[in-house]
Amino acid sequence: MLKQLGPILTPGIVIELLWIGTYFTGPFRENTPPFLCLMLAAFGLCLWSFFRLRVSGLAPVIAVLAFSLLFRLTALPSPPFESEDVYRYIWDARVAARGVDPYRYPPDAPELAGLRDAVIYPQLNSKSYVTAYPPLSQALFRLVVALFGESVTAMKAVFSLLEFATLLLGWRLLVLYGMRLEPLFLMGWNPFFVLEFSHSGHSDSAMMFFALSTFYLMSRSYKPQAMVSYACAVLVKLHPALWAPLFLRRAGWKASLAGVVAGTTLLLAFFTPSSAMRYLASLRLYYKLFEFNAGIHYLLRMIGRRVYHESWDQLTGPYLFAVLILVCLFIWWTFPVRNERDLLHAVFWIMTADLCLATTVHPWYLSWAAFALPVFPYAFMVYWTGASVLSYFAYAYRPIYEPGWTLALEYLPMYGLMIWEIARRRPLLTDWLERFHRPKA
Repeated sequence: MLKQLGPILTPGIVIELLWIGTYFTGPFRENTPPFLCLMLAAFGLCLWSFFRLRVSGLAPVIAVLAFSLLFRLTALPSPPFESEDVYRYIWDARVAARGVDPYRYPPDAPELAGLRDAVIYPQLNSKSYVTAYPPLSQALFRLVVALFGESVTAMKAVFSLLEFATLLLGWRLLVLYGMRLEPLFLMGWNPFFVLEFSHSGHSDSAMMFFALSTFYLMSRSYKPQAMVSYACAVLVKLHPALWAPLFLRRAGWKASLAGVVAGTTLLLAFFTPSSAMRYLASLRLYYKLFEFNAGIHYLLRMIGRRVYHESWDQLTGPYLFAVLILVCLFIWWTFPVRNERDLLHAVFWIMTADLCLATTVHPWYLSWAAFALPVFPYAFMVYWTGASVLSYFAYAYRPIYEPGWTLALEYLPMYGLMIWEIARRRPLLTDWLERFHRPKA
């Protein structure tokens, strides 16, 4: 056993030391270079482990998962330096606990003046906007605050736990599909997942958990339960609604009806017609006014400014959404869904298109597609999870500024790898993994 675990222990300990090192950098936004160096070093070791370490048998799997949990526990107590979203979760729960619909007023509304404090309220961003978090996210926020009080660490811990549970589901799917287990490194040891869900506590991990639970349940022939889990994924983050035609094809209308009933019940519990309209209005403003770390949108914006001398900043969004719908139609009708693995593959590409055509791509948004990495280790997505950390360089400037070189380093190699992998119709890392682990003659 020691011979099996020895090679895993060294990189695992080094990555753990890197996470401990984050406590000595100070606030990340004021210390961006050392923070980025630590994250990129951890990402490099993650890739090295994926290529060089064999994971076969229960003991190595447990070692990989144990280190994965250790990294998350190490990052958990740290203040969420790179994102204030967790404070908004607590604020929404506070508003709801006072009997006020969180979709009714933005935080800076005079009607909520009595709820403001010196700890949570000053940390909120977008104070003039109504919350954009769907009903099941709101239910999770309320549950955490009801159980643990207005604790930032507790809120982060819940979403960190859901992300780690997603990793465990990925492991079980790999076993179920008879696949190699080395791709566990791409999620378990990838600093992207640790940073975004244990350090920052983003609620997208709940969507990841319910989404992968859907595939696991369907793979075990529990289709009605799977569709209830799918409805939960949609009501945590609306984007999985784009998968609905694929699930209808695979699960059938009877099982899909269970998801519709569960989703409708939850919607009616949280939304009145007026609150639903306010929520949708807030979403429209978000997609119209917000932009960050975008790829194609920024390219079109640059063309508008330099070639046509016009501002296309708020014009490209509707057209990009129309293109997304066309991509979804193509995937809905052409991708095979012979089994749950095919279904996950189609979902991966829908979410990838969603990210590529978005006007705002915060790093944690990549999790919408990256949760499929254990099963589909596409090189472009692995690279994107590592390079997305460069977008945090924008916060090193006052006011916030996105340097062109960080966007180029993030997107040019990513799209190059994507085009290559689309052309070959197979993840590059699948072949590279086989090559590195091929028995020596």
